[in-house]
Amino acid sequence: MTQATLMTSPFKCDKCNNTGFILTTNDNGYEIAKECECLKERVKSSRLSFADIPEAFRDITVSSFDLSLYKTPEGKRQAEIAKKLCSNYIKNFEQMANSGKGLYLFSNTKGSGKTRMAVSIANALIKHKNTPVKFTTAIRILEEIKATYSDNNKSESDLLAAISRVDVIIFDDIGTENPTPWVKEKFYSILNERLINGKVTMFTSNCRIEKLNLENRIVNRIQKMAIPIKFPEESVRGYIAEKENENYMKMLLK
Repeated sequence: MTQATLMTSPFKCDKCNNTGFILTTNDNGYEIAKECECLKERVKSSRLSFADIPEAFRDITVSSFDLSLYKTPEGKRQAEIAKKLCSNYIKNFEQMANSGKGLYLFSNTKGSGKTRMAVSIANALIKHKNTPVKFTTAIRILEEIKATYSDNNKSESDLLAAISRVDVIIFDDIGTENPTPWVKEKFYSILNERLINGKVTMFTSNCRIEKLNLENRIVNRIQKMAIPIKFPEESVRGYIAEKENENYMKMLLK
């Protein structure tokens, strides 16, 4: 975490003058820099900003993942299993990270809770495991690569190197990109570098790994990098919207 990053933090601290460090004198009479009490919160805030998690999702947790939203017995059962697996993944994250193992959250149905759970995992890793996380999509990363071709201040190699170094990256909605030869080559390069470096990579998708419209070498790497967790074939997006509207309606009727 750089000094420049800390200075852009929204935290204001009179003790350290917003630097994250306090000057003090040790037993030998030498002046030394000591971490301010606010530093941990500054780092956490900076990591949340870096993660690019949508503002509306920054406070959601795995424990608050609402199983009652699923209306069918099968949906509830599948969601309960998925929730338990994701919760235990966080508990055992150090071991998983040492093995470079991420998660692949999938279901054929849009709005089944995959992205919501992926963001909950990201929040837990940032806030409780002190781990940098990047939440993105394959399409967004590919667009950033293309942007380097017309920007003399950016290079594709630097961007790919940065992507390969992030401790945890979450690719949301994988499988929606147009699999041109260029897309396949760049995506293979990203995943291969992360696999070699033992970095944790997670995915959400509307299809099983083996059904992805990608080359076998890419599919094989995803299978190696991530544990598949199935989500219900039931959309809860509409139920969530209904609940929110009911709450607002009650507020307006007061």
